[in-house]
Amino acid sequence: MKPQSGATTLGEGQYEFKTDVNLIFGNQRLERTHILRTTVYSLPVWKTRNPSVGLSPFKDRTATATKEASVIDKEVWVFGINATSAQDIVSAVKLASRYYDIKPSVLLNDIYAKNLNADRENEMANQVLIRANKDLYSSVCRALVDAAKLLGVSNQLNFYVFSKSSNPKIPQPDLVDALKIGGASSVTTDEHKLRVTVGDNQGTRHIQQLTNLHLAKLKS
Repeated sequence: MKPQSGATTLGEGQYEFKTDVNLIFGNQRLERTHILRTTVYSLPVWKTRNPSVGLSPFKDRTATATKEASVIDKEVWVFGINATSAQDIVSAVKLASRYYDIKPSVLLNDIYAKNLNADRENEMANQVLIRANKDLYSSVCRALVDAAKLLGVSNQLNFYVFSKSSNPKIPQPDLVDALKIGGASSVTTDEHKLRVTVGDNQGTRHIQQLTNLHLAKLKS
């Protein structure tokens, strides 16, 4: 029987830029058997922005399911998810774990996020934006820990963050500080730089760039 290796992503944007959940430290790759992707966008908005992507919407028959979901390329996407809301994360994980018929812990063992940014970032001065993004990452960490508790997940959560160490929106020292404020027992940065595709919040342009991978270890 093939070992289960799941992963969850937070803050997915445009489909073309989806987060690579197979990357781990040491520039190594790990094949995932179950993947949950979450995005703040609603299903209708996301579909409009990605008209060529095939969707297979589905509904969970449980009374508590309130989020829209779809299978895309054999991966479960859940829409309308606020990454700072423990309850939203719980809803997404429950939907995906029921669909795959696996334990929530499989999906929450490894969590990925790529360049999370505060709302209205273009309206903020640099130091204000850094503080806002620090608050955002700290809130995401706390939401993950609270969601794990609500789901009965007691194992360590590995929260991987793609963010260039020189990122002016949240430089590495500020990112590390934010993750620790959010509850991380340790934060390490991979010595290997990775090449990934990134896009702006509007999905109007994208570039290939070298970035860093950081790992925050969280415990519920």
